Amino acid sequence: MEIARLYRDVQRSFVELVADLDADQWALPSPCTPEWTVRDVLSHVAGVSIDIVDGNVEGAATDPWTAAQVDRWRDTPVDELIERWNTAIGPAADGIEAFGQPLPIFDCHSHEHDVRTAVGRPGNRDSEAMNVIVDALLHHDFGRPLTIDCTDRAAVSNEGEGEPLRLFGVTGFEVARSRLGRRSRRQVESWEWSGPIDDDVFAAWFRFGPNPVDIVE
Repeated sequence: MEIARLYRDVQRSFVELVADLDADQWALPSPCTPEWTVRDVLSHVAGVSIDIVDGNVEGAATDPWTAAQVDRWRDTPVDELIERWNTAIGPAADGIEAFGQPLPIFDCHSHEHDVRTAVGRPGNRDSEAMNVIVDALLHHDFGRPLTIDCTDRAAVSNEGEGEPLRLFGVTGFEVARSRLGRRSRRQVESWEWSGPIDDDVFAAWFRFGPNPVDIVE
């Protein structure tokens, strides 16, 4: 994976998605990121790149770091903030490439789909970045033996300790979105599992979340 190129790609994709949003759409709540609006999502993803360039990376990826981005850029005109992001994305991309850090790619592209959900524009699920995210989360440690039989790609088996578990009948996109907290516990529980799902399973499954409400994308 070419980290710098992919970060520039996902930033460009996000900007193209939001280019024609009006004031009402910017003010929409983002169900995937409770307590944020679509505009707050922009403040965060643009703020990540700007903070990387400015060297403001102490506490990176923590809730306070993220909240500060939302607060700092919330009242900046959209066009101005996007222009600042366009200026920052090149050096920010080179910076994460130098450190071998792909997480800003995952973050930006995940938030693109958050915005898509909020404004009712699903799509771009077969992007290179989404496939990278899906692959990473299909192989992410679960703590116990788990095989995921997706409907749109080859089955993936992960090692672990304890009783083996198998998941059937979901897309890679659903797996990735759920593990990043974009599905509720009820939704994940309703999937076709080979065995009982307890609190330990859910604690291992959700890297973030679960979402307090059902998310349908």
